[in-house]
Amino acid sequence: MGEDAKTSEKKHPKRPKMLTDARIKKEIAKFETMFSGIDDEDKKNILKSLIEEAAFLKIACLQCKAELKKEGLTAETVNASQKFIKAHPSAQIYEKYSRQYTQIIHTLIDYLPPKEKKNISRLASLREE
Repeated sequence: MGEDAKTSEKKHPKRPKMLTDARIKKEIAKFETMFSGIDDEDKKNILKSLIEEAAFLKIACLQCKAELKKEGLTAETVNASQKFIKAHPSAQIYEKYSRQYTQIIHTLIDYLPPKEKKNISRLASLREE
């Protein structure tokens, strides 16, 4: 019974709350400016859903990254008298979401107007140097 008292006294670290509607809307606005030159309504509808998904995934990845920096890459799980060390749940989420985000970004790049594609190509080449 003494052990239960010790575990209940532990305070869980406060997690960063970055995944908010305001941050997602701000990210959506950034993406929408890149695609403002598209006139085709069908493409706009497709892009809208892709942009919303990309914005959510980006902010979720940022939150996972902040949690990993604060709490570390591993987490300790206690099951009865056994202790297990495993990957932090945020690491698994980050891996999954970053893959999805990358796929969506590649799809979005295909929809960019030619002028914007050139700007992105220049930025990518500068980063590689």
